[in-house]
Amino acid sequence: MSVLTAEQVEKVYQVTDGLHLNRDWVVVPLVGSPNGLETVLPDGKVLIRPVPGEGFSAWFAALQSRLEQLDLDRALRASQIERYYVRTPATAAPGSGARRYVR
Repeated sequence: MSVLTAEQVEKVYQVTDGLHLNRDWVVVPLVGSPNGLETVLPDGKVLIRPVPGEGFSAWFAALQSRLEQLDLDRALRASQIERYYVRTPATAAPGSGARRYVR
């Protein structure tokens, strides 16, 4: 299992910050992938699985261009607040907080 370093993960986030993506909607697992992967998940979050170890530099060099080719229309932008985009169905029971459990 190849784990990414904190510096490698921060480099990935710097690229996504440059694309004005909300960091909460960018998923970078700490375990790398041998081939690397960039995709938009069904909920609009962006999954990025870097190549660990020595292959990271070569993979990272073209990361921004690969991300720009993705359809990022559903991804939340840095200027958008997440709470306005996460909806509870109208048929759901009203929230009660912890009051029911404390009694």
